[in-house]
Amino acid sequence: MPSHGVDIIDGIPVILKDGVMTAFQPGLTVPPIRLGTYDSATKAAKWEPVATLNPWLDTFRQSMVARSRK
Repeated sequence: MPSHGVDIIDGIPVILKDGVMTAFQPGLTVPPIRLGTYDSATKAAKWEPVATLNPWLDTFRQSMVARSRK
């Protein structure tokens, strides 16, 4: 479960600040990834295409290490 200050919108943990949704990234010091906007009055999320997600995803995939069961 995400820490306090994190909301779950459409099953995705996000941080809401002034109606702007950013990705929940625990322990990372990179710039936040903007996901879209959220209207709390109507509970409607407007998702935006994320241009910064592709470089982050490539870096994340390269940093993954295979694990084996014993």
